[in-house]
Amino acid sequence: MGVLHSWRLDVKLGFRMLAKYPGLALSGGVGIAVAVALAAGGFSVVQRNYLVPLPFDQGDRIVSIELWDSQANQPETRILRDFQLWREGLKSIRSLSAYRSLTPNLVEPGVPPESVQVAAMSASGFEVVRVPALLGRVLTESDEHSGAPAVVVISEEIWRGRFAGDPAILNRKIQLGAAAYSIVGVMPKGFAFPIHHHFWVPLRTGPAQPVPLTGPALSVFGRLDAGATLESAQAELTASGQRAAQAHPELYAKLRPQVAPYPQPVLQVHGREDMAGLVAMQGLVVSLLVLVCLNVAILVYTRTAMRQAEIELRTALGASRGRIVLQLFLEALVLSLAAAAGGVVIAALALRSVTGATQHIAAELPFWVSFRLTPEAVLYAGALSVLAAAIVGVLPGLQATGGRLESGLRVAGAGGAGMRLGKTWTVLIVAQVGFAVALLPPSVLNAWGSLQSGLAGPGFPAGQFLSAQLGLDPAAADGAIGQGPAEAVRFAGRLSELMRRLESEPRVTGITFAMTEPGDEPGARIEAKEIQGGPYAARSSRVAVNYFRVFAVPVLAGRGFEAGDTAPAGSGQARQGAMVVVNRSLAQNVFGGNALGKHIRYVEHARGKDEPGQWFEIGGVVTDFPTGVSAGRDDAGFKVYHAVRPGQVRPAVLALRLQGGPPETFGPRLRQVAGTLDPELFLRDVRSLEEALRKEQWIRRLEAGVLLGITLSVLLLSSAGIYALMSFTVSQRRREIGIRVALGASRTRIVVAVFSRALVQLAAGVALGALLGLGLTQVSGWSLTEGDAPCVMTGVVLFIATVGLLAALGPTRQSLRIQPTEALREQ
Repeated sequence: MGVLHSWRLDVKLGFRMLAKYPGLALSGGVGIAVAVALAAGGFSVVQRNYLVPLPFDQGDRIVSIELWDSQANQPETRILRDFQLWREGLKSIRSLSAYRSLTPNLVEPGVPPESVQVAAMSASGFEVVRVPALLGRVLTESDEHSGAPAVVVISEEIWRGRFAGDPAILNRKIQLGAAAYSIVGVMPKGFAFPIHHHFWVPLRTGPAQPVPLTGPALSVFGRLDAGATLESAQAELTASGQRAAQAHPELYAKLRPQVAPYPQPVLQVHGREDMAGLVAMQGLVVSLLVLVCLNVAILVYTRTAMRQAEIELRTALGASRGRIVLQLFLEALVLSLAAAAGGVVIAALALRSVTGATQHIAAELPFWVSFRLTPEAVLYAGALSVLAAAIVGVLPGLQATGGRLESGLRVAGAGGAGMRLGKTWTVLIVAQVGFAVALLPPSVLNAWGSLQSGLAGPGFPAGQFLSAQLGLDPAAADGAIGQGPAEAVRFAGRLSELMRRLESEPRVTGITFAMTEPGDEPGARIEAKEIQGGPYAARSSRVAVNYFRVFAVPVLAGRGFEAGDTAPAGSGQARQGAMVVVNRSLAQNVFGGNALGKHIRYVEHARGKDEPGQWFEIGGVVTDFPTGVSAGRDDAGFKVYHAVRPGQVRPAVLALRLQGGPPETFGPRLRQVAGTLDPELFLRDVRSLEEALRKEQWIRRLEAGVLLGITLSVLLLSSAGIYALMSFTVSQRRREIGIRVALGASRTRIVVAVFSRALVQLAAGVALGALLGLGLTQVSGWSLTEGDAPCVMTGVVLFIATVGLLAALGPTRQSLRIQPTEALREQ
């Protein structure tokens, strides 16, 4: 009971200390809460989505197999021949299966066609997941044979939503693309394997021995055999890869098969290196928490120093060092637990916000992906709070009750002041200032940049445009493998005819196409022929000849695209003409504004070495577009545009400029026109371009919130730490100042001496911070020195100096008021 009562008193004292030192509670609590929120949120996302087994019988034994291209640093997906060889030869993995995603139109009478996700999957895939059909049957091996009836299995959601739970659904015909299918089964509620599919047709692989590295993209998966492990399966795959490399060294020398838990490759984690990167990210967040706690520990150390007389008295009354340190630990635990609880709430709200923001792409996310906070993440936050309490409470407690305590008792018994300050406090001040100067500028810049991206407008009337991805999926007829040049020619003809028909619609005032939506162009690296330097990060897009005209993008110099600027039809992979148009940012920053007639080319780094392509001549300069919303706005402001003709980008993103009402209301008519033209034309992501661009901003807004929280916590901690350290060191000179006043020293001279010392400490901290900041800048590729970085650095230095001088001002004024007799008596 005595120990329990003592603990209760220590916890009660902890709450009292929070109320007594609200500045410490606020600054320290915010810092710990933000760090715990990041750690718990990240842990929850990684654990739930990457590490939790699939929700099937022994789901942890379901694995993915991919052929990794070590030179291109990406998977090789044309693995039809490899899949067939693995299926015949692997012993560690059974029920080996493959699938490919199709996006045909679901065509029903009286309803506009709608693109749906269909998995053309091996029948053995249902054996892998061990989920029986709710109604009817799953696919069987006989369904994969050429000439077998076209059959489809649908999900419970489709059965109830599309067909009103019709009990006679089996053998009912539905049309996917141009082909009719018989429904032979309905899967249970929630089943959406392999990614987020609701229709399954048999995968028909065609020839028994296809040419290596040909065919469409396939994904391969299976179930580990009884007694097999990932290691044994990998060893068997490695041996298979070596045989392939010996038989076809020109093709397979850079390729190696690898096996991993099923969720990881789907979520772009390829191999142990990528998984180690996720673990390292958690380590970085924990390191942030440690840094925050060390910062809070400095604040607690100053508070503990002020309580030195109390500690010395308790020691004199018989309290052990361990008992005093335990008390300080429990006081810190009260702070860290409260902060951790706040961090858990922040993480839960942030993940809920992510869930809401991803609703528009929920159908594209894997079915097991979730952004809810897990119970394990809450326990993890609790463990981090104990770590934080150990750093915040134990370290200052050990320092305060160390070897100096006995000498402090002797000094106090002789009428001294207890704890003496020396070089330690100067080091702490310098370190605290350096920490703030090094970390605050990049935090402020990144938070401001993300906030601008999250709130900026597109810079053009995006609310007048309807956007849609258009493609052609001829393989939807029965899941058979095979696409060739004939489909590309067919798609070109369909796109041209569709644009012609849409131009005659009364609401359509303009129509164009490109490879992506504006602002979502893929990244590239370019170099210039006429100047030294580079390569430069840029974004590249292939667009229709009328692209700038439809979007009303001003041409600032030269000209826009003309019909002759496209690459010839049937030019293979050289789908880009020799003339390009660049944006103003590229022209000004690379060529000093005089870009016409200059030449650029792409430098490919993804293959492990530089492979420069052909030179392109700059024939026009356009304004930056879009000016605000852009997925790549922060990392690449340079844009390069190439002109293409219909069919040279597949799928193509249509942009229709409309009048007479909200653009999304034209969606059904667009689907009707496309479905009438060709039922195998699919339309996806039919939405207002303004909505599409705005929804890209949720990531930026989330980033801005996280960075703003980190910046504010660093700012609070730095300000509070510098203020506490500076004011404490000056207040400890109170008696010295009083005696000097008693001896007739000039008050001005005393103030100058105090502030000179403070300025020296601040200047040393600023110099240290500048050096640390320079190191961070070099690591980041000098990106932190661009734009407003010098102004931000200057503002941070002035702010820190002001905080430090204000901290010295208060104790100095109080010390100057001390009476000489009082100062002499204290001495």
